[in-house]
Amino acid sequence: MKLELKNQQKDIIKNNDVVLICGDGKQLLRDIKLFLDWMIPHDAYCIGRSIKAYPGTVAHYADVDGDAGFWVAANVEKNHPDKVGPEGYICKHTLGGTTSFDFDWNIDGSPWDMDEVLWHGSTGLFAVLTAIDMGYKKIVLAGMPLDSKGHWYFPDEKYGPKWTMETYQAWFELKALPQSQRIRSMSGYTAALMVEPTRAWVTDGIKKRSPDKNSSGKVVEKRKAGPKKAKAAAK
Repeated sequence: MKLELKNQQKDIIKNNDVVLICGDGKQLLRDIKLFLDWMIPHDAYCIGRSIKAYPGTVAHYADVDGDAGFWVAANVEKNHPDKVGPEGYICKHTLGGTTSFDFDWNIDGSPWDMDEVLWHGSTGLFAVLTAIDMGYKKIVLAGMPLDSKGHWYFPDEKYGPKWTMETYQAWFELKALPQSQRIRSMSGYTAALMVEPTRAWVTDGIKKRSPDKNSSGKVVEKRKAGPKKAKAAAK
């Protein structure tokens, strides 16, 4: 199973070969802090409310929740101006339509009838597959445990979300891909499946880019990964 880019409205932002993909799992703040303490240049890719928690600029945002995600995507830059980098925008990714999104992806090789379901897996899995297609050499997952222990922005929440059998099957399909060797996870079941990263693994084979350039070859200011400590900004 892989994704195919159907429509593209903007240039892809890719300033580093390492990408940190942030979900909304309970351990997100812990995972972000541990990764940022390694001081590794990277691009940030956020899902849902994790954009509030990541302390630096964000290159990518994903939402595959259908109509509910269109309004959020349309207002990402407006509602989070401090997350917009020197390119002036955040790349917004989705399935099945480009309204309010910059990149529309199709699923190739899905084991399910796509006339019956739009997506099985999770938005996190979708983000990972897009990161693979965009050519990231190391993909690190934060706050993406694939468990039902709640979300980081509801500290007292004890249960949720409820994942389906197909969700886990989709992640096993991902693990079977050769490209899964590029992926590690900071916590949860995805860490058990993909293995936890080390700083040595993340930096192995990664060359620093100097100067940083966007996908059009234009020199941009060096993207800052943010402070060492991640602080929740959700209200």
